[in-house]
Amino acid sequence: MPRIADPRARIDLLRAAEAIFAENGLAAAKVEDITIRAGVSKGAFYLHFKSKQDCFRQIVEGVVARLASCVEGGRFDVCPPAESLEVLLESRLAHVVELLEFCWQNRGILGMILTGGGGTPYAYLIDAFTDRIERQSETWLRHSVEVGLYRDDIEPAICARLIAGTHERLVREIIKQPRRPDIEGWARQAQDLLTRGLFSVAASAVVDRTVTKNREREEGPREPRSRAKAG
Repeated sequence: MPRIADPRARIDLLRAAEAIFAENGLAAAKVEDITIRAGVSKGAFYLHFKSKQDCFRQIVEGVVARLASCVEGGRFDVCPPAESLEVLLESRLAHVVELLEFCWQNRGILGMILTGGGGTPYAYLIDAFTDRIERQSETWLRHSVEVGLYRDDIEPAICARLIAGTHERLVREIIKQPRRPDIEGWARQAQDLLTRGLFSVAASAVVDRTVTKNREREEGPREPRSRAKAG
């Protein structure tokens, strides 16, 4: 009677394999190292995977699928009135932070994919993912131009590629860091740089008022200059 694969063992093997691949690379990783860390036999490994390459492929596909799920979670068809721009910006920022946080948590595997990982032929998955981000960004940009949020002289297709390139470089920098960086701070800087060049005159005026209001609230009321000098 054929042996039945245990789904729990598969989960343990995938977790162990991800750690081993991240630590040693695909070429140096051994099936035995994976099974020892997972606490199962080699036989159990081959019940679920044809080889370590097959195991790595499944891990990569799972990471990219979850990455895509993070991207698809954002709404790109709703644009609030100008008075609600602060809400929009914070919502978009939270979405980007979630995406970058996921990349940090999966930096070992993503690093292998982006750098080739000793010959791992899966960079095309990231290229396909980048294409998806570009298409999604272009849709958002066109919609934002139509409703007057963004300038009407921009080229959405080009801007979408610039935005995708910015976030790809941000991901590459984040996963290289030895310690968790200020992901929200980095994302906010990227957002400020990108949106400042895209906003229409009316939208920029609203954002400027919001920034000034927030700064005054953080700093508190200032003493009159004459009183400050007298003190």
